Amino acid sequence: MSKRPLIGAVVFAAAAMFAGSPALAHHSVPGTFHQDKTTVIKGTISKIDWINPHVYIYVDVKDKAGAVTTWKVESIPTNHMRRAGITKAEILEEAKAGDVTVHMYPAIKNPTAGFLLRLTFSAGHFMQFYGEESEITRASN
Repeated sequence: MSKRPLIGAVVFAAAAMFAGSPALAHHSVPGTFHQDKTTVIKGTISKIDWINPHVYIYVDVKDKAGAVTTWKVESIPTNHMRRAGITKAEILEEAKAGDVTVHMYPAIKNPTAGFLLRLTFSAGHFMQFYGEESEITRASN
């Protein structure tokens, strides 16, 4: 029996495995987050990862006992932020004034993660990143 077909099959399998890897790195909002629910948290921004494929904002939320839980809030891609004129420095500067309120779709698998809809700063102004006004109103009620 020739080894040529076996080598070809191994090379094909390896190529198929590596070709599928990038697809696993990116995901859809409906496949990862509950779009039928919204969650609201209030806390301080502790860190922002301004990376591709999405920006991540980390929000420290204190409970009534003072324990802190860090939420990982995913946002739109960096190039979308740039086109909208939003920078990491701007978000951090606005957040210095106090707590932020985050409206988000909760993650399906992680109870302390979500996808950012709106970021409201302590001064009262906000940045709308995704979703509709009705989803924000629904979460506020």
